[in-house]
Formats: sequence, structure tokens, C-alpha cells
Amino acid sequence: MRLHVLGSSGGYSSPDNPTSGFLLEHGPARLWLDAGTGTFAALQRLGDFRKLDAIVLSHIHPDHCVDVYALFVAIRYGVDGGRLRIPLYAPPGTREALAPLFLEDGYKTLGEGLDFHVVEAGDTVEIAGVRMSFLRTQHPAHTLAMRAETDAGTLTYSADAGPDVDLAPFAKDSDLFLCEATYQEGKVGAPVHLSARQAAETALRAGARKLALTHVWPAFDPEVSEEEARVAAPELSIRWAKPGKVFEI
Repeated sequence: MRLHVLGSSGGYSSPDNPTSGFLLEHGPARLWLDAGTGTFAALQRLGDFRKLDAIVLSHIHPDHCVDVYALFVAIRYGVDGGRLRIPLYAPPGTREALAPLFLEDGYKTLGEGLDFHVVEAGDTVEIAGVRMSFLRTQHPAHTLAMRAETDAGTLTYSADAGPDVDLAPFAKDSDLFLCEATYQEGKVGAPVHLSARQAAETALRAGARKLALTHVWPAFDPEVSEEEARVAAPELSIRWAKPGKVFEI
């Protein structure tokens, strides 16, 4: 498997970094994991969006889902008269939350370009040869961490997660643990996100082989986040999920 970082900024885009979004490739399979602000543009640099096998959303906060609208417009008005429908897997209530932007016909209209599938914690689905499972995290919106498994390896993505739900068992033995690291030491906000140190400690408990830090608050220096994570887990391979970076799994 190969993970392309489309964007990894936490909360809002920085000048050079869209918000959360990743392209997971496994052979010919192409899965778009989260669709934050600006990630559709980055996705198009990597190939034809019409060849996506599916979109998988962790939750409905805009920095993780808003570019679904850009994709929808491209499908509805630019692809063979709107005859393409791309499967979209997401927590309960996602379609209802996204539909109002399309006014009174929103629910019906959105379904014309996207084939919605509801997933919940504990579910396992196979998408184009990738086995996806889900865990409910601690976050204000209904949020699902994702685990993607193939014969090639395992990726676990924390999505947005507070410290009171332990991700380590879910991420056990992951080849790559893509974990949010919104906060830095001395700069910790509400307990609905993790710090770089907490991400590293979780990766250690999980026995992950590599840790990629994502969702770093855009006003923070990601190199500081990397250093704080390495202090907590010096034996781990730790990198910031810089936009454009590719992780081999």
C-alpha cells in the first residue's frame, strides 16, 4: 500500500497545507480518506478523480469533509452528464448533514453523484481489496478512526481523537499509524484532540512500526511536534505528514 498526504493541517488550511485528506493506493485501488479543504485539488494532481474506488470520511467537521462538495460539482456537471456515482462510506448522519447546501432538493441531489454507505464502530467492509474497520473516537462529532488492512500491511488512521479513548488496541501492530497531533506541550486545548507526545505514547503501546503526525495546528511548527514525539518515543520512526509526502506500507 501507498499513502499520499493530500493535506494535514488541523482545523483550517495554511498557505501550503490543505486540511485533512489522504489517498490510499493498493494496486489499482484508490481510496480517498477524508476530504478536507483543498484536498480535492491535491487529489487531482495524482490522477483522474473518476477512477476513485471510494471516499471514506471520518466525520462531518468541514476540515475533514468539505471537499466532497467540490467532487460532487465535478461529477454532476463535468462527468458524462452526471452519470458517475462514487461510493462514500461515512458515519451515521453524514448525508443528512451535507445535503442542506443543496437547498430543498439537497438530499436527493447529493445522492445522484455519491453512493452513500453508513458505517459504524465495529463494522468491517471490504473496498476494492482493502479491508476497512472502524472505532468510535472521543470527539464532539460522531467520529470514526479507520484501520485499513491488506496482505501488504496495515494502516491505522486516528481521525480526530481525544485522550479518553485509547487507540492503541485498535492500532495494534500497524505498519503505519497516522495519528492526529493537534497540540504541543504547553499549548493544549480542549480534551478532544491529542498532543504529539500523546500520539507517540499511543503508537508505542500499539506496537506500531512507524508514526506519522497529522492534524498539527497550523500556527504551530511541525518540527517541534516531531521533536516532542521523538522525546516520548525515541525508538520509533516518526515523521510529520507533510503535504505531498508518500508513505510506503
